[in-house]
Amino acid sequence: MSDLQKRGSRPPRREGSGGRGPYNRGFRREGPSGPPGPAIDYKALVEYVAKSLADKPDEVVVEAVERGGGTIAIKVKLAEGDVGRFIGKAGRNIEAVRTLVRVASLRDRKRVFVDLAAAPDAAPRTARHSGDGDTE
Repeated sequence: MSDLQKRGSRPPRREGSGGRGPYNRGFRREGPSGPPGPAIDYKALVEYVAKSLADKPDEVVVEAVERGGGTIAIKVKLAEGDVGRFIGKAGRNIEAVRTLVRVASLRDRKRVFVDLAAAPDAAPRTARHSGDGDTE
């Protein structure tokens, strides 16, 4: 019986592979891939996209708050007519902005949240009623 018949049809195992096979050498990424570049300004990125979508770009206000632990919260304030355009049909536009920021933040290992801020004049409007059915 030949040596190959004893081991089956497999080729001989390489020394030092640790039983992981010839293809997986246990490579683990320690840091972000690619060359280090300048820090990303997430606020400016969101502001650029929001102003591009808005009919009234001069009314777009973007605030960024660093919360600690590598977390950044970005709030976007828009004119009342532009909120729907920023959200998009079924929320597609705002989800695309969030995805764009999330992908950009992977290299810095930060968590960035993008939310719409409630407009000050968008408070709920309710009629006040007295007990006898008349409105005040």
